[in-house]
Amino acid sequence: MEQRSPLTGLVRVGGMALIVGGLLDVVATLLHPPQETPVTILETEARLVASHAVWILAYLLILLGLPALYAGARHQLGRLGAISFLTAFTGTALLAISSQFGFIAPVLAAEAPATLDAITLYSPVVVFNGLAAISFMAGYVMLGTSIAKSRIFDRRSGILIAVGAPLHLVGFGVAQLGSPSLWFIAVLGGVAFGTGLAWCGARMRSAETFAAPLSVATE
Repeated sequence: MEQRSPLTGLVRVGGMALIVGGLLDVVATLLHPPQETPVTILETEARLVASHAVWILAYLLILLGLPALYAGARHQLGRLGAISFLTAFTGTALLAISSQFGFIAPVLAAEAPATLDAITLYSPVVVFNGLAAISFMAGYVMLGTSIAKSRIFDRRSGILIAVGAPLHLVGFGVAQLGSPSLWFIAVLGGVAFGTGLAWCGARMRSAETFAAPLSVATE
């Protein structure tokens, strides 16, 4: 008789975490104001704080889902999958940490707007945010590529992740540093990225193919 490995349950729970986390990432992107300046931060304070709170929750759920995704599909994802999982996990964790700045920004914008600008240009902050962005984009480009090449996920879900992650952060950067009219790039990227993760999560929960490698035979 066939007995399911305990890892099968972990994969299914992780799949739900990716579904909810991916959808929340889309919600956070839609909530976030197109630009963060001392003036716009105060004008859109509720939206800003809410979006960062949702983002932190989304990232935490994604961090719970990624190990389950890799554990269930490690053989199909190959060596690139292992490297991409670690890089994507690191980038997501760093972005989760940096997202708490959204709770501090309204206070600084009201009390010390010059300090707000100085913090964003402070070299350790620049380095930290740069590492977060690079590891996030590189990790998910590689992970999405691995998923697209695997036979256990729908190829399109991997493409959405690989394209959406860098598009999301690049769109965020050009809108913040350039014109807020370019925020639609971040929205498109966020929707693609979140949809790709949720699609993978749904596959993890529903497909018997996913459970098969995790089952063990007993007499």
